[in-house]
Amino acid sequence: MSSKANLYTSIPPLDESKFALLSWPRFLWMKAKLMLTPLIIAREVLLSPFVSRSKGKPLSRIVGDTPFRFITDYFSAAELQYILGTSVGVYSTWARQAKLPMTIEEMRDGGKLMWIGPKRTDRMLLYCHGGAYIFSVQIFTISFWRYIQQKLEERGLKVGIAIMSYSLVPVAQFPTPLWQTSHAINHLLTTEHVHPSNLVLVGDSAGGNLVSQVLSSMLHPLFEPRIIPEGTRLRGAYMMSPWVSLTGVYYPNPTEGEGGATVKPEDIPSFTENDHCDIIGKKALVYWGHTILDGSPNPSLDSSYLEPINASFDWYQGLPSVVERVFVSTGGGECLRDADRLFYEKKIKPFHDDDPVFFEDERGVHNDPFFDFNVADGPVGGERQRLTPRVVEWVRECFEE
Repeated sequence: MSSKANLYTSIPPLDESKFALLSWPRFLWMKAKLMLTPLIIAREVLLSPFVSRSKGKPLSRIVGDTPFRFITDYFSAAELQYILGTSVGVYSTWARQAKLPMTIEEMRDGGKLMWIGPKRTDRMLLYCHGGAYIFSVQIFTISFWRYIQQKLEERGLKVGIAIMSYSLVPVAQFPTPLWQTSHAINHLLTTEHVHPSNLVLVGDSAGGNLVSQVLSSMLHPLFEPRIIPEGTRLRGAYMMSPWVSLTGVYYPNPTEGEGGATVKPEDIPSFTENDHCDIIGKKALVYWGHTILDGSPNPSLDSSYLEPINASFDWYQGLPSVVERVFVSTGGGECLRDADRLFYEKKIKPFHDDDPVFFEDERGVHNDPFFDFNVADGPVGGERQRLTPRVVEWVRECFEE
């Protein structure tokens, strides 16, 4: 646990003027690059029978996935923010299209809770969206969680879902997203009277990283005074393709070496092996990762929260005291595959008494189920998508067992 002298007592002011900040030359260059998108898609469709990243995918997924890989490979953070919009803007558009109520609760620290469908707090999920702490929630990720909500309703289980909208880089740096999320959880527990046993955290990519940060901060308080009440035990935590390695490098703990000998850092193989087939490549992941780490105000204190794969071997000791059920999933074709495997095997599994769940979708890319909802109203490709029904079943078990 950190000493009180090193704990955060407040977060720095937010500077909203930095969001999507583009000069005119950069704006025009962004527009020029976007004009290439139809050509990029056409080329990928023609090559799809011969390249592993598209072979076996339905045509709709090839058409939908290709522009996402293109913009994450070749567009800057500010350009991505301009193209992908703000979380409030995206959510508002989604709610209008879905003809559902638009319910946004603003927290005093800049965080927001945005409800999917009717607000209900008897049983609920708090969804921490991905986006490398740089870009916003997207329509297709909201649609995925609405689909999960509807499938649960078909089984007689009504569950509220709120999206955690946190401040993004460069508007804010670590620990702001964790601070805002912790305050949102505190708000749900103390003001909305959500019982911890009826609250499940879910998150993908950077949102999965944020879920891991919440669990870390419950075991190793980072804020003074602590924000999430001591003794809180959440019902569950699900991390989809969690971004647990921001550098692509794994530092084995000395206890993993032969006889406790010092061991050298290792490159994580899947960052290179799957670079050609994932929907987000190694270059983007590592560049964004260093952007987040470089913005950390206290690297020696913050690193275990930001990059839990390289935390001490016993970092999650006592995990069952703060969360009852844990689920980690990854894709066999994504750059983060081996990092997610290590995170589960080395950090989660040894310290959770109630067997946690790990699922690897053999043909899945990063956040694979979400991208079905970029091109359709539900899972596409028949048996190809095996993770989505697993998520439905896991959430159902959380609330029914």
